Amino acid sequence: MTETTSADPAGKKILMVMTTGPEDPDKTYAPFYTAALMAAMEIDTTMYFLMHAPELLKKGAAEKVPLKKGGSLKMFVDMALENGVKFLACAESCRDLCEIAPGELIDGVKLVGSATMADLALEADSVLSF
Repeated sequence: MTETTSADPAGKKILMVMTTGPEDPDKTYAPFYTAALMAAMEIDTTMYFLMHAPELLKKGAAEKVPLKKGGSLKMFVDMALENGVKFLACAESCRDLCEIAPGELIDGVKLVGSATMADLALEADSVLSF
């Protein structure tokens, strides 16, 4: 019989890079759910949104992303924020690709430069991409 041990999550850092936006709703909820779960396990969890992913962080947008089993993406976004997940949005993606002004983002989102992702990736114990 094989015995498995679980790693101690204390002190670990996870970076989740999110590129998928509302154009593919089926790929949006799992990253928020996973981030919320990791944060609940006391893992320092950061989600970095670039390309079309910042569109999910516009005020009112998550409510418009339907889930197959009912409800909307907002429940998972709120769960992640409530569990302490840090949301960072690429300022360049917001400005140049998504045309999102800083005041249009939900509370809890910090705008950062694109070099921030490289710094975070180098500091993280693991990087997940969605």
